[in-house]
Amino acid sequence: MPVDDWRTAYGALIAAVEAAVEGVPDLDLTAELITHRFTPGSKEVLLGWYPRTRLEMDEEARSRKRGKFGAVKYVYPASLMADLRTWFENEIARRLPTCRVLYWT
Repeated sequence: MPVDDWRTAYGALIAAVEAAVEGVPDLDLTAELITHRFTPGSKEVLLGWYPRTRLEMDEEARSRKRGKFGAVKYVYPASLMADLRTWFENEIARRLPTCRVLYWT
């Protein structure tokens, strides 16, 4: 999620992982990079469970995407997705060079 100062926050998280796995022999590390997305139904459920949530679920700030069966979901705009993906892939490669990124979504 692109929260305020996300590069610093996620950079600290990746640095913590780097420190935790330092010196692990034959490290087999993978990452799955998953961005926040929501459907109208999931938004309704979340707001019912957590009515005071600060989780950003503004359809106007998102891109509308259709799944393979026509369901609508809201994702981050393409330029933001590209920025997130590039940063995460570069930072993981730099700090965790043996880590395999399995997928991005």
